[in-house]
Amino acid sequence: MYRQEKEGLVTYHFESFDKSLVNHAFYTRKGGVSEGHFSELNLGGTNGDKPEHVRENHLRLFENFGMPFDSRFDVWQVHGDTIHFTDSPRPETQKHQPGDGIFTQNPDVTLIMRFADCVPIMIHDPVKKVVGLLHAGWQGTLIEVGLVAVEAALKEYGSDPATLRVGIGPSICSHCYQIGPEVRARFFKRWGDEAAKFVNETPDGYYLDLWAANEWSLRKVGIQHIEQSHICTAENLHEWYSYRKEKGLTGRFAAAISLTPKGEHG
Repeated sequence: MYRQEKEGLVTYHFESFDKSLVNHAFYTRKGGVSEGHFSELNLGGTNGDKPEHVRENHLRLFENFGMPFDSRFDVWQVHGDTIHFTDSPRPETQKHQPGDGIFTQNPDVTLIMRFADCVPIMIHDPVKKVVGLLHAGWQGTLIEVGLVAVEAALKEYGSDPATLRVGIGPSICSHCYQIGPEVRARFFKRWGDEAAKFVNETPDGYYLDLWAANEWSLRKVGIQHIEQSHICTAENLHEWYSYRKEKGLTGRFAAAISLTPKGEHG
């Protein structure tokens, strides 16, 4: 990934995504107006931050991103595998739909999700001109939301998994993400012996490698091009929010993606 800073906002971007075809960014906690535990660019609206601060942070994000605020499409992230396809933004007065995967072919739509340790997954189909954004915590990883989403996109758009570009964004790493025996048991029950590749047993307990697990799941459905950020949110609190490291008293950073305007990619 490469890092950019503009007008106080710090963003990260995948090197493998073609900038002439897709606009995307991971927004760090830098450059916003939130205070205290939420400092600074908190994009989460349900964690106790002042609504006026959250709105101002969103306005700053969209100005930085180069898209209007009313281009956004987001969902209520529920740690499931419901996938949404949209041709239009979500009106501000419309209630969020529950889901953990969103796709669009409309360059006038900006897909956005919020994170604080869970795995953000971005998808770009340069052939069918599609972008997607996924949310995978341990529950989403367990039920392979990445695989489910890609299969849904193949059906919806006729995409070829071999041509997709996928990026796994900043999230908690395997050294920081300790899980209990009940979560370990659920992975072995569903994944069988494959789970041993991603659940590490140490004298301190069990640790789950969300990055490797999601990559494995995506490759099962034929994805060949995957870029890992290798940025741990829990180890880099100066730039990222971490629900686990900050014991829930924290904000949410955002991932945003859109197709470039029609005139720029034909």
